[in-house]
Amino acid sequence: MRAVEISVDSTYIAVKLAAKLEKLRFPFLPFTVLNTIFIFSVLEVNSQLSALAHEAFETGNYVDAVELYSRVIEKDPNNQFYNERLGKSYLNTFIDPLYALDYLLLAENAGKIDKDLYLDLAEASTYHLDYDQTLFYLDKFEEEGGVKKKNRARYSKMIQDCIAAQDLLKYPVDVTFSRLDESVNSMYTDYHPFISKDGQALYFTSRRKIKPGQEKEFDGYFPSDIFKTVKTKNGWSEAERLHDAINTTYDEQIVGITDSGDSIFFYIDHVESVGDIYVCAKEVGEFREPKYLGDQVNSLRIESACSISKDGNTLIFSSDRSEGYGELDIYMVKRLSTGEWGRAENLGPEINTPLNEDFPTLSGDGLTMYFSSDGHPGMGGYDLFFSTWDVQNKVWSKPQNLGYPVNSPYDNKTISFNQSGDLAYVTRMEPGSNSQLDIYEVKFNKEIDEDPAVFLINIPAIEDFGEVKPQIEIKNDLDEVVGRYSPSSITGRYVLGLQPGKYYLYIDAEGYQPYTEVLVVNSFHKRQEQNIKLINLQE
Repeated sequence: MRAVEISVDSTYIAVKLAAKLEKLRFPFLPFTVLNTIFIFSVLEVNSQLSALAHEAFETGNYVDAVELYSRVIEKDPNNQFYNERLGKSYLNTFIDPLYALDYLLLAENAGKIDKDLYLDLAEASTYHLDYDQTLFYLDKFEEEGGVKKKNRARYSKMIQDCIAAQDLLKYPVDVTFSRLDESVNSMYTDYHPFISKDGQALYFTSRRKIKPGQEKEFDGYFPSDIFKTVKTKNGWSEAERLHDAINTTYDEQIVGITDSGDSIFFYIDHVESVGDIYVCAKEVGEFREPKYLGDQVNSLRIESACSISKDGNTLIFSSDRSEGYGELDIYMVKRLSTGEWGRAENLGPEINTPLNEDFPTLSGDGLTMYFSSDGHPGMGGYDLFFSTWDVQNKVWSKPQNLGYPVNSPYDNKTISFNQSGDLAYVTRMEPGSNSQLDIYEVKFNKEIDEDPAVFLINIPAIEDFGEVKPQIEIKNDLDEVVGRYSPSSITGRYVLGLQPGKYYLYIDAEGYQPYTEVLVVNSFHKRQEQNIKLINLQE
């Protein structure tokens, strides 16, 4: 286990203690009395630390809560309440959640617990990629009668994620991560990278300290600002904060970029305006005044991210407006002949879930959409997915997980590709590094060749079908049968090899509803060693 350095709050406590002791300078008092005074003073400091820790936790400042509970636990290491609070705080910060499990286990072993602790233990186990242990704690949670209406969604989602993650771990994507150096990354959180398609300009968000005396926000972090770095012959240039017309004393985060890098989209969280998207274009190489994106995109609700097609006529964005399928959904608008944006259309339940879909980003040809979701099954938290555009039927295909280790149990919210698609930029937390969030370059190592894209399809609980397992039938766009596939007798998974093109996937199993899916295979599929798909048949 790890004790965290404490800074401002401990200094504050120490000053208060010194002031109290200064008032207690009574040289005529016997040593035992002075010793008693000192003990009571130390106890008072611990009490004050505890009170500050509780206050930080209750107000959502988990960064300070980690620091304060760590100091309190030094004096009271077996306290169940403190250990549980410290574990929960780690789960809610950018400080490495790997540390959460140790403290939650101490809380579990300390005696009778609240059943919700099993859910936290299950989540903490995912950060160690121990999904068997996750399932163990989910089973205990269910056995103890903890599955209620208030937490049923979280419980069910974790079950789905365990099934998906165990497959994704067995068939990792062949990628190489490279952390960008200190000219870009800081000691603070750096995230949401967006690259111009030529790979020369990188924009990102950072919650770094800008000036001496700058105050942190309620959550323990500094306000977010947008930065830019450019590629030189010697690497990335020193990141520069964009000018004050874009960055204010409040929060701004980059959420999209045009292919050329000449315009950026950003989200603001200001006192007078919260949850709107603005666009800022370059003129003569310099960004000008930001412009409100318009009422067809922005609403009275939260709009959090967007992306625009190369021709500028299609824009996709995320919003939590009330007519959606869940929380944040992805919408699409088309430009009218007048130059205005048309009516926003929800991309439907194939893409959107009852939870969050966010940060939609279009590929250079506009035929692939990357986005993040904490609703589709994955490694846990937010995973990155992609969907391909069916030109004929004008719909987006069923999303596919980008795979492990591109996705991890941490929140993976953005990915931004160069034009060729062999390099991308992501936010990543290196397990055990305590580096918080940093920006990484990810190289997809597999070259595109003549071999087909390989799909590994898992139907959960396939053993329940008995001896006669369901077949998967694949037809091409001409309604010709490409192949019929049965599961492997060893792994229980289906293995398909498909060249780029449009296919129709059918499953007809006795006692289950027929399953149909349009599968558009493209070059991205061919870059993967295996494309993992999870299909749940409905009874």
